[in-house]
Amino acid sequence: MNLKSVVKYQILDGKIAIPVFYLVVLCVMALLLVSVSEIGEGSSASISGLEMASIIFLFIVGLNAFRETFRMMMQNGVSRKTMFKGYIITVLILSIGMSLINAVLLWVGKAMVATKDNVFYRSLFEQLYEMRYAGNTGGIQPVLEELMFMICLSGAAMMFGYFITTLYYRLNKAGKIAVSISVPGILIVGLPIFDAVVTGGMIYRAFWRFVAFALGLLSGPNPYYAMVSSLLAVALFAAFSWMLVRRAVIKD
Repeated sequence: MNLKSVVKYQILDGKIAIPVFYLVVLCVMALLLVSVSEIGEGSSASISGLEMASIIFLFIVGLNAFRETFRMMMQNGVSRKTMFKGYIITVLILSIGMSLINAVLLWVGKAMVATKDNVFYRSLFEQLYEMRYAGNTGGIQPVLEELMFMICLSGAAMMFGYFITTLYYRLNKAGKIAVSISVPGILIVGLPIFDAVVTGGMIYRAFWRFVAFALGLLSGPNPYYAMVSSLLAVALFAAFSWMLVRRAVIKD
């Protein structure tokens, strides 16, 4: 198999999951729009952030992108390098493709509530960077910036999922149990207690300030911070994943 065949195989792996996912999204959109259509004068409603479902979906795609693909590629004489390159290209294709579909669905949603002044259909991008475009609702710049934002965020989600699944693949049974218990335990129980008792909440304040900085909410707001942060995350998770993949062996 050459690189083109590897990419085609990994994309076609989601030929059922992706249409089903968007069918569910369309059903949810329809239900929400039917619900808000009953809102009378004096009340208002907002539908927003549905594209986050696609981010979560692509993260799950990343979580399921290694084991079976790795076994099949190794059995057909495909090198780890070719397989990994194929996945990177797949990430790019799916990130662009699903971001474009999300943009179309956003336009459809806005069109369906256009006649109702008390119902607002907004994307995650519009929520985060609303002040950037205050008084400037037209033009191509917001559209392009939102598309680039979603592509970068989608790519980061896929690579993060891939890193997690390759890490678990390389760990032995004891390591998997240790990671599965210790990481949630530290993040959910240990760290909050330590932060509340010892640091007086400084850790979480610093964390949320870092998130706001990475998203560009402390600088404008500016979505290009989020794009650069996402691309850095893609590069970081890709580097770690390759370190794990290059010495991986077939397991039963």
